[in-house]
Amino acid sequence: MVRAFSHDVVIIGAGINGAGIARDAAMRGLKVLLIEKGELGGGTTSASTRLIHGGLRYLEHFEFGLVRESLHEREILLKIAPNLVRPLPITIPIYKAGKRGPLTIRAGMVLYDLLSWGKSLPRHRMLSRAQTLELLPGLNPEGLVGSALYYDAQVEFPERLVAANVLSARANCAEVLTHTRVTSFAVEDGKVSGVELISEDGRKQFAEAAVVVNAAGPWIDQVLQRAPVNSPKLIGGTKGSHLVVPPFSNAPANAIYLEARSDGRPIFIIPWNKLYLIGTTDVRFEGNPDEVRCEPWEIDYLLAETNIALPNAGLTRDSILYTYSGVRPLPVTDDKDEQNITRRHFIREHPQLPNLLSIVGGKLTTYRSLAEECVDLIFRKLGKDSPPCRTATEVLAIDFTDKIQI
Repeated sequence: MVRAFSHDVVIIGAGINGAGIARDAAMRGLKVLLIEKGELGGGTTSASTRLIHGGLRYLEHFEFGLVRESLHEREILLKIAPNLVRPLPITIPIYKAGKRGPLTIRAGMVLYDLLSWGKSLPRHRMLSRAQTLELLPGLNPEGLVGSALYYDAQVEFPERLVAANVLSARANCAEVLTHTRVTSFAVEDGKVSGVELISEDGRKQFAEAAVVVNAAGPWIDQVLQRAPVNSPKLIGGTKGSHLVVPPFSNAPANAIYLEARSDGRPIFIIPWNKLYLIGTTDVRFEGNPDEVRCEPWEIDYLLAETNIALPNAGLTRDSILYTYSGVRPLPVTDDKDEQNITRRHFIREHPQLPNLLSIVGGKLTTYRSLAEECVDLIFRKLGKDSPPCRTATEVLAIDFTDKIQI
């Protein structure tokens, strides 16, 4: 006799990946429980650069499949969440002393357009020096050759994208528990049978599950420590920090994608919420993700690079409204260069507990395709035929003028 569980799947973590998996699974008729130790999207998702992008720089690492997937998903999100995801023009200034000259940049732009064939966004344009300074009069003119203007997209408030997915999941009968932690896993016959939970007010409960998905982002390894599974470390995260400043002298009208003068790293200066977002750094982080902070050297680095790119900005520490930092849940690697670590996602199966899955890596842009892949796998684990995925076509129509209570 096949045992009937109270939930087909329990998902741990309500960042964008967990929320997307919950929505897809619930829409396909599974009994879903989504658990979050804090606020919806309050971890890595809220600490992102808030871009829905194809990953232009991934072309340099020959990750064409990831770029194509990202561009495809960008187009889907522009269609299913037009109130949350909007086109964003981005300018890449080209300087004589830069690592990438006009021909390299143009080749990258052409390939980016080809990989996004059929897109709704405009194609790139190469601008002369004079056209660049007309568009961005505050830009440092010394050594400026020209620029490339292209389009990606921005999700101004990714927390709302998470909430939209969670509310859609709930509308399809998913259960959601926030401010609730998983304390341990129960195992029967070599499989996870459920998870023990405790809420912030001390209430304990047990949730049965046929499949458990660990979508805790940079906290994945912490969650696995509570499971009877001998898993190697999965997360080799890097920290990204951002500054938020008010509008300043000659602030750009559209986003700028810079090559940092000090180390060649990419930095964005982005109009955001009538303010400006500057970031990000990319450094190894081995500590507790709950304690991640923007360090003084990161502030100095981002301010210095911004003031070099836009000499009239005159930004100082007193200009900063606030900073924020997050940990990217990237896979463990021996690669010493943080920029070389892949942004692809992996769904890790645990042979000791075959109905436990862990989500490693991934990007804000590709959360929906990750969720589709994960839910397909959940159905295989359940031994059931999977209904078609509908998340690529059903609009995330959520009215955020109403209060959201989870």
